[in-house]
Amino acid sequence: MPLLPLYAKTSLTRPVRLALFGLSLASLSGLALMSTPVLAQSQTSYHIAPGQLGSALTQFGVQAGVTISFDTEQTRRLTTTGLTGVYSVEEGLMRLLANSGLLAQRQSNGGYVLIPANNGTAVVLGATNVTGQSLGATTEGSGSYTTGSTSTATKMPMSLRETPQSVTVVTRQKMDDQNVQSLDDVARTTTGITYTKIGTERSTYYARGFEINDLQFDGIPSNISENYSMDVMSTSNMAIYDRVEVVRGANGLMQGTGNPSAAINLVRKRPTEDFRLGAELGAGSWDNYRSQIDVSGPLTDDGHIRGRAVAYYNTANSYRDGASKDNQLLYMIGEADLNDSTVLTLGASVQQDRNDGYDWGGLNTKTNGSFYPLSRSASLAGKWAYLDKTNYNLFGDVTHHFVNDWKLTLAANGISSDADFLSSYPARVTSNTSGNVYTLPISKVNYDDRQYGLDLYSTGPFSLFGREHQLMLGANTRRDTFNAAIYKATNTPTINITNFDWSSIPDPAVNDASRADYKYVREEKGVYGATRLSLTDDLSLILGSRVSWSDYHVDSPSTTDSYSENRHLTPYAGIVYDLSEHHTLYASYTEIYKTQSYFGLGNKLLDPIDGSNYEVGLKSEYYGGRLNTSFAVFQTDLNHMPEAIAGASTCGVTGTSSCYEEGGKVRNRGFEIEVSGQPLENWNVSAGYTYSDPEYVAGKNKGTDYYTRIPRRLLKVSTDYRLPGDFNQWRVGGDVYAQSKTYTEASTYSINQSGYALLNLHLNYQIDKQFSVQYNLNNALDKVYYQTLPTSNNFGGLFYGDPRNFAVTLRYQY
Repeated sequence: MPLLPLYAKTSLTRPVRLALFGLSLASLSGLALMSTPVLAQSQTSYHIAPGQLGSALTQFGVQAGVTISFDTEQTRRLTTTGLTGVYSVEEGLMRLLANSGLLAQRQSNGGYVLIPANNGTAVVLGATNVTGQSLGATTEGSGSYTTGSTSTATKMPMSLRETPQSVTVVTRQKMDDQNVQSLDDVARTTTGITYTKIGTERSTYYARGFEINDLQFDGIPSNISENYSMDVMSTSNMAIYDRVEVVRGANGLMQGTGNPSAAINLVRKRPTEDFRLGAELGAGSWDNYRSQIDVSGPLTDDGHIRGRAVAYYNTANSYRDGASKDNQLLYMIGEADLNDSTVLTLGASVQQDRNDGYDWGGLNTKTNGSFYPLSRSASLAGKWAYLDKTNYNLFGDVTHHFVNDWKLTLAANGISSDADFLSSYPARVTSNTSGNVYTLPISKVNYDDRQYGLDLYSTGPFSLFGREHQLMLGANTRRDTFNAAIYKATNTPTINITNFDWSSIPDPAVNDASRADYKYVREEKGVYGATRLSLTDDLSLILGSRVSWSDYHVDSPSTTDSYSENRHLTPYAGIVYDLSEHHTLYASYTEIYKTQSYFGLGNKLLDPIDGSNYEVGLKSEYYGGRLNTSFAVFQTDLNHMPEAIAGASTCGVTGTSSCYEEGGKVRNRGFEIEVSGQPLENWNVSAGYTYSDPEYVAGKNKGTDYYTRIPRRLLKVSTDYRLPGDFNQWRVGGDVYAQSKTYTEASTYSINQSGYALLNLHLNYQIDKQFSVQYNLNNALDKVYYQTLPTSNNFGGLFYGDPRNFAVTLRYQY
């Protein structure tokens, strides 16, 4: 899986692609021959010296021929007296885990998972019921659609039930079952999240009616709020992530400025204390081929140094005329125990995404807002269009564990991204009487984006008034410097959208003298803290606050302006009350503060938006956290929202956009219902329904809907079931996505799309202990729909959703 140079413009020929795919297949076949499944014997002789428990378990798993899954945090600082003699697997594990506070639970696939011995249920070493399992934060190997702990909301590890906000976790198992490959796929399956497209590779994500401005990587936020951010940020592969945690609602405590939408935290895979080898080969519609290998485990005999590497390669054509992609990824991470209490983690990744036939502008509607009867393969991108990008990511953290259960973490994340694209968008020739003639203004853009984030925080317990509480204190800083150089072409092709040939669109003549430079610089600094006070056995109060310093600077040919804010205070409060063993009431409140990128008269940046966010709800937990449910009601108020000034169009970074004024107030009220986990043994399910209704309640637009191109109602249901008895090697499942209508309203026309539903199916067969094969059928009913509606009927922005397609995946896991 070589990383091909980004500047190489010549596409791989089909024979070369098939040869590479065949080479990967041959390599995997070789692995199968060298790694014939080892069946655990009833009695095996062991000789494992005393020492670190994690290392001993790794040796035991190799000698016994079984997989033992556990989080490194479970065994850190634990030792064992070792094991010498002849034992069964169960007897050996019991002796190794003696006095550790842990038990090993056998899974349906023959492997074992470590769980706390004091989880309040009777656990034995044979195949057990789902009620005897306990989940941690790491989801890989859990086989679950939920998690036992998250920390994205406050950095204090809490269960979903203990967190006073709506939280969804897309686990590794769910990503594998649904063949989730990109952040778009994650958004499609996550409760309350939706997205629109400006280009086929440029998505904008929304939650609770508002745009999501940041992505977090292991809890460190990165900016995606500039117009071209998603042209540069690579999110086309989820192979390196254990899970995606999504906290809906205001997120200013951890991120500083931002919309009251959601925090999306992509949590990377970490090295494991036991050796693991995973590989995948995939093939699907439109010559979509991919291969992946994932190796993890100890690098030294004592297990004090651990490493992990993931390599990924994907090449595919598309149902869109002239479109294809070539994605490559290399990820490496290492952990070292500096001593019994301190762990150092360092990692890096490089990802190259090449997209030929990049469609920047999409299609358009007729002058009356109705849709042209075009094929879903239709594209106005010429054969010369492309988007290429490279992302380099360096990250690391050092964590010290104190004897009083406190820990101190210093974490850093740096992203260096470069990209360029060449494409066009359709602009209607209004003088044409039919309205079907379009010019295709062409742009060539070069980007570079440099982001870094640094976070220092400490968490731990403290005692007060005879009760134990939790405290978190921290400080972080981040900076994003985004540069874009935009060139125009001297030629502007013209097409009739009712009769055109994409391959005949003439090559552009880019004018180097037309270069225009744009620079955006965002800086955030802050100190923050939160505490979880245990007022009674059933009542907890969470109080937090952040003090922020923020700067935003814009430099373009038409304007240079900046905005600064010092010592802005953002409070956070939540209360959680346990009604019973299974049910919890909660409420939370936080304030909102967001810098704007809209310009007023004189082409000056508008003052920031402020507001408040309220949420109340009921959460329930069953089977020791293996099944979670929630019901939430929320309200968000935003002040100083921008409203366009009629007749003023000399603003923005280009000097040709509408001018805005402050004065609008938007209120969003809604509710969410969600279920995730295992209601029965061998049955995973996640389901979420969202109603969200943002509207202007003050200003010139009072009484009208706010942002109508995203649906007000969303239903998402996913399920997977392992068949019983003689058919237990089979798993069947699928997911349903349904949304309400979306529309664009103007004075003389409207663009409307009715609500629609999509059905996806999957089937998995466990060939043996190591191999499985999976079939995914997406859009099984071949529904024709539009993923994104345009903002007007003159300048494109209409994108079809994917037609029916399939994928077959062969997986190997040792």
